[in-house]
Amino acid sequence: MHRHRARRAQGKRPHLKLRAGIVSARGVRLGLAFVPSHLVLAGAGDVLLARLSPYFPGLPVMLVSSSATERRAYASFDSAPLLADIDLANVATHEVDLDVAPPDTREVPF
Repeated sequence: MHRHRARRAQGKRPHLKLRAGIVSARGVRLGLAFVPSHLVLAGAGDVLLARLSPYFPGLPVMLVSSSATERRAYASFDSAPLLADIDLANVATHEVDLDVAPPDTREVPF
């Protein structure tokens, strides 16, 4: 008798909704996404940054995980100086559903 194991859907990303907003720190405007701490690192963070970039056209994006004891960030740039200047408790956020295409917010270049 053969036993069958439940298989995961291959090639399908997990459904992910998160809170995100746009902030300014040290004169730089950037997209900020609040994510679980296991996504604030190289590899998983890089994949998530690529998925988030269409929701923040033209802006750098930083992933942030915050708890009562620590604040962590990951980005394709040095995020530590910017993170120190952001009051995470007062960031205005909205829900981003990564399974729904971002709105087309491009402006005509002329």
